[in-house]
Amino acid sequence: MNKLFLAISLVSFMSINAQETSGWTLQKCIAYALENNTNIQQNILQGEIAKNNLKQSKLSRIPTLNGSGNHNYNIGRTIDPFTNSFNNTSIQSNSFSISSGLLLYGGSQVNNTIKQNRLAIEANKAGTAVIRNQIALSVSSTFLQIIQAEENLKLAKSQNEITKSQLDRAQILLKNGATNRSTVLNLQAQSANDLVNIINAKNAIQIGYNNLMNLMQYPLDQPLLINVDIAINEPNNLYESVKDIYEIALQNLPEIKQAEALITQNQYGEKVAGSRLQPTISAYGNINTVYSQSGKSVNFGDTTFVPIGFTENTLENVLVPNIETTYSDKAFSNQLSDNLGQQVGISISVPLFNGYRNRTVVENAKMNTKISELNLQSTKNQLRNDVTSAYTNLKIARSRYEANTQNAKAQKLNFEFSQKRYDAGAMNSVDLLTAKNQWSQAQIQLLNAKYELVFRTLIIDFYKGKELSL
Repeated sequence: MNKLFLAISLVSFMSINAQETSGWTLQKCIAYALENNTNIQQNILQGEIAKNNLKQSKLSRIPTLNGSGNHNYNIGRTIDPFTNSFNNTSIQSNSFSISSGLLLYGGSQVNNTIKQNRLAIEANKAGTAVIRNQIALSVSSTFLQIIQAEENLKLAKSQNEITKSQLDRAQILLKNGATNRSTVLNLQAQSANDLVNIINAKNAIQIGYNNLMNLMQYPLDQPLLINVDIAINEPNNLYESVKDIYEIALQNLPEIKQAEALITQNQYGEKVAGSRLQPTISAYGNINTVYSQSGKSVNFGDTTFVPIGFTENTLENVLVPNIETTYSDKAFSNQLSDNLGQQVGISISVPLFNGYRNRTVVENAKMNTKISELNLQSTKNQLRNDVTSAYTNLKIARSRYEANTQNAKAQKLNFEFSQKRYDAGAMNSVDLLTAKNQWSQAQIQLLNAKYELVFRTLIIDFYKGKELSL
């Protein structure tokens, strides 16, 4: 398993439940999603099939042993299996056999098949890790979106409190005749706009939770609350070059390991296919016996001498023995033992011409190897593109965050100065609300830039093989 998820996979649900009172952490959400994802479960089952195939290929080294039995009812002119002669009566018969075979030489087909199936297991494990990575990244992204939406909600409420405070003051001034009704109306409109921002933030939170629950396959009838009270600090500067990160990703990401395993697997597939062009040598043996209803036992009785003539010279009688014989049905067990036969031998099979089927299999196996080699190169190219894009996006996100930090500071100072001017009567309410909205927008932009920077850093850490955590 990819070491990226080694720590995540070791999180037990006992320790997870202990954190439930403070909300679900990112690691807990990832662990739950990995536990319940059907794609992972399907891939694990495919891995069990691959293990069974490996076990079966190993057992191909041992001899086969099979038994068979038949019961026949022959009617009409048929060959009596006991006498091996034609018979016109109805005969019931049985035959039994045990046979065994052992492949002595098959062009290393068994050994190469074992190696091929072993690599299929490795490729399956890497494929499972690929799915796990994708799920973890999706969960992390959605988790951050919820936290960002929660921060936006806090910001919207804070701005609304400021607006309410200004509105209350303006209404008092209106009663005292120190301001006009236009100022109160402007602030009321601003308060309504703040409420819209609060509703939008709440909707974004709900959408984020819906997406997270779908990713986790979490029950819809159970509440889910993540731990948003976590400190998300500004990520550290990136010291590695894009080339260094790419080289690290080549060593860590399971996509590469999966593609490499498929190449080696197909190379062994070529050897397995090539063995079909070579002779095979097998040893075999079998034991068989038969029983027939027509089987008879001969019983010898008394012997008498019967005259059949006399001699020419002495006229003495010529006698021949007459043995009294009777026939009885031969017992089932006796027939099985008397008709027992054995056979052992060695067979050689040489493929001479089979419609080029074997050649076609070999050529297709070679093509599969070339396809897997191109797939590895395509995977590396895609990884290179992803890493360079992630690296560039991180640098852009950091620059945007630094710029928005300065802008937010400047807009805050501008609003504070505008508030003082408004209180002194040197600025109207429209200009004050403009300054307030500019500060509010700067705060939102800074918040978005911060979480974009966090997520971009998370992706780079992912390529560097680090555990996904906040």
